[in-house]
Amino acid sequence: MTADEIRGHIDPIRDQFAEGRSLILPALKFAQTEKGYLDGADLEAVGEAVGLTTAYVESVATFYDRLYLQPTGRRVISVCINLSCMLRGCDELLSHLTGRLGLPSDGGSTDDGAFTVQQAQCLGYCDRAPCLQVDVGETQGPMSLDDADALIEALRAAPTPDRLWR
Repeated sequence: MTADEIRGHIDPIRDQFAEGRSLILPALKFAQTEKGYLDGADLEAVGEAVGLTTAYVESVATFYDRLYLQPTGRRVISVCINLSCMLRGCDELLSHLTGRLGLPSDGGSTDDGAFTVQQAQCLGYCDRAPCLQVDVGETQGPMSLDDADALIEALRAAPTPDRLWR
């Protein structure tokens, strides 16, 4: 994605932000829509479009767990690992999901590109722990291991949704 394309996206919303630096997230989200992740050229283009260094843009991109610096699976499953979920078994849930999909215990992407499993900080479902989120919005909990198995099967059978950003 080029800096001009990113500027074309953020210029119409520029007046909604108190300062130009605040445009970095909308610019990163938009840049990610093309491939589903951000590479070095994308980070550089975002920096040019918003007037920030590539290093600063990368520091922001690495902070957010919904901005990806490498390719992801078509479906991204984020398992909350915060305190409430930890106390209710998120470690077992994460281990079960990664084992079922043949991934390392801390997550990763399946060889067929169907799934990425990652750890996430608080998903806001503390009263329904342990929880997980599918893609960018479907938070579910409390999740049992049987629920996780059913979820994987349902996601395998469902078409990949169109989404603005992964």
